[in-house]
Amino acid sequence: MSLEIYQRKRDFTQTPEPKGKIARRNLHRFVVQEHHASKLHFDFRLEMGGVLKSWSIPKGPSLDPADKRFAVPTEDHPVEYLKFQGHIPAGNYGAGEHMIWDAGTYELLRGDDPLAQLAEGKLNFTLKGEKLRGAFNLFRLGHNDKRWLLIKSRDEFAEAGWQLKLLLETDETTESAKVEHARKRRERAEVKKYSTKPSDGGRVVAASRAFQSGELSGDMNVKVGREIVHLTNLGKPYWPDEGYTKADLLKYYYEISPYILPYLKDRPLIMKRYPDGIEGKSFHQHDVRETPDFVRTAALDVEEGHVVDYIVGDNAPTMLYMANLGAIERHPWHSRLKNLQHPDWVVLDLDPEEVEFSEICEVALSARRILEELGLESYAKTSGSRGMHIYVPLKPAHAYEPVAEFAELLAARIVEAHPGIATVERSLRKRQRRRIYIDHMQNARGKSVVAPYSVRPRPAAPVSAPLTWDEVSTKKITPQDFHIKNILPRIAQIGDLFRPVLNSKQTLQHALDKLHGEPATRKPQRTKA
Repeated sequence: MSLEIYQRKRDFTQTPEPKGKIARRNLHRFVVQEHHASKLHFDFRLEMGGVLKSWSIPKGPSLDPADKRFAVPTEDHPVEYLKFQGHIPAGNYGAGEHMIWDAGTYELLRGDDPLAQLAEGKLNFTLKGEKLRGAFNLFRLGHNDKRWLLIKSRDEFAEAGWQLKLLLETDETTESAKVEHARKRRERAEVKKYSTKPSDGGRVVAASRAFQSGELSGDMNVKVGREIVHLTNLGKPYWPDEGYTKADLLKYYYEISPYILPYLKDRPLIMKRYPDGIEGKSFHQHDVRETPDFVRTAALDVEEGHVVDYIVGDNAPTMLYMANLGAIERHPWHSRLKNLQHPDWVVLDLDPEEVEFSEICEVALSARRILEELGLESYAKTSGSRGMHIYVPLKPAHAYEPVAEFAELLAARIVEAHPGIATVERSLRKRQRRRIYIDHMQNARGKSVVAPYSVRPRPAAPVSAPLTWDEVSTKKITPQDFHIKNILPRIAQIGDLFRPVLNSKQTLQHALDKLHGEPATRKPQRTKA
């Protein structure tokens, strides 16, 4: 093992990269780094033999076993590179932005000598990262071939149609990607469109009447406004323990449409499908190739050389179409198509680990006080899972970068106020027990959190429910209190609590200036229940 080539290629008076040295022990760590050099690529590195064995992967790793990613070996890097990220100045080797995309540990699936497998030209291992999980295969194409392939194994972590998301937005779209997308468009035009007429020759029933019926089963054509939606397998169990079926999910999204659609309209949606209910296998689907006429899609550049058609959350028929595909949740982008580079809100996800929900309420109230001191209004909702989301609505005037910066600074301020329970440590392995993770990382372009009133794929069909701050102050609520059977009566009684989020004129500059200039030294007073 040697770092001679690595060190010879770099002038360490000019680059922030670590000079490094051969390590004495190996902890079987890995890192994937997003590298915006002369050409965007991903650096995949495995710790072995006191260094990081490294490969350049042009399209990055994938969780889809159908994707075969070319990987080209590069020089060994020092283990200090596991934590390196930053800007490599122009004129230096590898000049450009260099960011940690994922990191964690790996375990060999056969034997215990990674160097022997490397020499053999075939590595089989399990990755334990934040994004990359499960078994992978990395192998050389031929004895004298310098090209390798990285392929995901078919296991519980595999995701058909999985799409890589960049940390740093790029405007680069290769000509080949444009040509490929045009080809796909032509192919789709040649395929017979999903018909808006009854596809099985059966009669059409008004959706309002259909969902007032008793137990629904089989297939059905329902009319929503002027559109006809074909629904299938209505009696399929989706929440077996509660006896809720696919029809219950469809009915919920039909009835909640007037309230959830304002938070989805004109926004790309990230779809995760559960075709056999919450206990079956699930998979992400960003690219939607064939849709009914009433479903709008938007072609967006998501990475170099790849264009994706996203569903746009425009209308009630689209809600039924997605639910019929098994999409239980609704995950919108933070920005609208007409102003895609400027999000409408900042959101923090308060994600607990072995913590009572009353403590989450306490931290949420502290977050609200900090935001008030910064001159900003905020709104809370349950995540529908374990935690709580804090929204800071914005006038869409800021790019994603300052919004993400504000979220990071705000999260740090909250942790300073609650050092014994709050954390921004993302790694579960490194995180102390009984902590609330203040997740600020979901504020980048293409990221999302679940929408208000979205169902979650968890027992009892909970819903992400907007809250009053008085309800949070009582510390007596839990996410399980709100579900598909009681959220509509709640709205009928108290209205849509999140409505002010949609029309805010708040901006961040003053708050950013204060966060940069005023360290948090005062802990907030605990709120009495």
